[in-house]
Amino acid sequence: MTASLSCPRCGAPASAGIDSTQCDYCGSALATVSCPSCFEAMFAGMQFCPSCGSKADHAFEENARSLSCPGCENEMRRVRVGSTPMYECSSCASNWLDTETFAAMCSNREERGAVASILGASKESAAVPGGAIRYLPCPLCKKLMNRTNFGHRSGVIIDVCKGHGAWFQPRELRNVLLFVDGGGFERARAEDSKQRDEDRRKLEQAFADAAPAGPSRPFTFRSVTGKGAASDSLIRQLLDGLLS
Repeated sequence: MTASLSCPRCGAPASAGIDSTQCDYCGSALATVSCPSCFEAMFAGMQFCPSCGSKADHAFEENARSLSCPGCENEMRRVRVGSTPMYECSSCASNWLDTETFAAMCSNREERGAVASILGASKESAAVPGGAIRYLPCPLCKKLMNRTNFGHRSGVIIDVCKGHGAWFQPRELRNVLLFVDGGGFERARAEDSKQRDEDRRKLEQAFADAAPAGPSRPFTFRSVTGKGAASDSLIRQLLDGLLS
């Protein structure tokens, strides 16, 4: 017997069951996730699994202040996914994370996996629907956010307010976590190093070609970034990917 599913916002029964995408009563978006205990389907935001009764690791904080969603301008409520606090829009299912929280989550492998699982992440990244490019206001300072390719090579374009945080449309956050878990930063660092070596080789060749005939001291290009640049921590890379 299939357990009945109800809207986590207003408690109304979902008329189409697990196939429901929107509550018929309050209009909230209904996103399907797996129960962390029995793996049966449930709606994101439900306090308890309707199949096994286990407490879900995705619960709204009732007394926390809400924010205005940059995308649809509806209410974003504060929610705790695993142990990570974030904001979630009940209408368009987007998420907002402040910079410090996002960096801490991405640098913690166990928490990354927990959040990805609760958000319903799959093994393969799903494409985010396209559309007209819009520059949206930060929900905190109201200034227009920048759009950036996370990690410079992930292909996930997110909206960022430097100093405040990042806004993720549906599926963008889990795609970012898949990029990190798949070694995206390590590959990006290796590609950057290869490109720097190639640029250095071309510059040295250009100086050699321009040098006058006769004996001269060979030119050697030296990086001005210093030895510490090669040993940047994962946190620094994450912040650079988020804020640059």
